[in-house]
Amino acid sequence: MDTKSLQSLLSDPSHYAKAFKVFCARSDKLRVFSDWVDGVFSEAVVGKLQATLDGQEELRVLGVGSGSGEQDCVMLEQLKKRFSLVNNRVVEPSDKMLVQYKALAQYKTHELQGVECDFRQQTLEQYQKAGDATKFHFISAVHCMYYLDDYDSSLEYLYNCLIPGGAILVILKSENNGWNRFLDRFPELRRGGCEITSADIRNSLDRRGIPYTQYHQPNGLDVTKCFDETADEDSLLVDFLTHSVNFKETAPEDVQRSMMEYLASSDCSKRENNTILLNIDWDAVVIIKQ
Repeated sequence: MDTKSLQSLLSDPSHYAKAFKVFCARSDKLRVFSDWVDGVFSEAVVGKLQATLDGQEELRVLGVGSGSGEQDCVMLEQLKKRFSLVNNRVVEPSDKMLVQYKALAQYKTHELQGVECDFRQQTLEQYQKAGDATKFHFISAVHCMYYLDDYDSSLEYLYNCLIPGGAILVILKSENNGWNRFLDRFPELRRGGCEITSADIRNSLDRRGIPYTQYHQPNGLDVTKCFDETADEDSLLVDFLTHSVNFKETAPEDVQRSMMEYLASSDCSKRENNTILLNIDWDAVVIIKQ
């Protein structure tokens, strides 16, 4: 299949940000995550930390690949209900994302009272090489492991950054995720990123004998309008799903037809009335250090 004309989405940070924004809006990503934090996260992470630590002690938090901070802030608000002081260190390579995170934290000053933020514009690999010896009570890696050079050694490093009784939250696509099946079918779209799933994290932990608990979160993305030639905004959604810049404008017709047909197939999506819902289920892996 001739895909040489396709430009990787990761090569254009500005276009990536636009496409990602559409993906987040269409998948109702923040609401689904907020509901999960109110339920599972509150019990499986916050409750466990409170049982281990003195509630008056400063809680040290590390956010890895936190992006613009929306999901981090949801978790921080939940942590603030149990811990009065939180030191929140953020490791994020994108300067633009950090600017947005800082603006969001400023906007949420009241909700995040008692949270002190320490922003580091670094990749996790750069942060590791800097040799900071700080240990953390809680580490979050939400949908960021895909972009690490070596997720296996990075996971081991993060585990070693925990204090005993501390927790790591890793969120990734489920191995049965329809979007992941789509990318498996067309591996040429995986340019510039390691498309791992929660199964890879579980295998890494099992190999090291590290216990964990996994929580599955069903989720669907309405991709119906992706098949509408006139929907400009949905062209951005197609770009995000195919990891390409201007997919509809640059992909050969036979490539578009083959890929879009498979995206709509029962391997990847389900149909409800006249709606096509792409399976974007994710899994949360919670690791409590013994």
